[in-house]
Amino acid sequence: MKVIPLSEAKAHLSRYGHLCHDEPVIVTVNGVPSFQLVPLEEDDDLIDRLLEHHPKFRRLLQARLRERDVSVKEAARRL
Repeated sequence: MKVIPLSEAKAHLSRYGHLCHDEPVIVTVNGVPSFQLVPLEEDDDLIDRLLEHHPKFRRLLQARLRERDVSVKEAARRL
């Protein structure tokens, strides 16, 4: 496991981008662990990943799931 300060991560992002495929890379901010660099796997869908972690999209999806069902005709009208 590699623990590095944010300044080091910014200065050598390409290096740590490759390294995170082999071992965890933890980035600290002001000496406190803040986030981990995580590689995407070959079969990961980037769009699914982005949407899964996008707060606005998540709220919109939850709101739509609470709505009542609508007919195809109504859905077409709304579009």
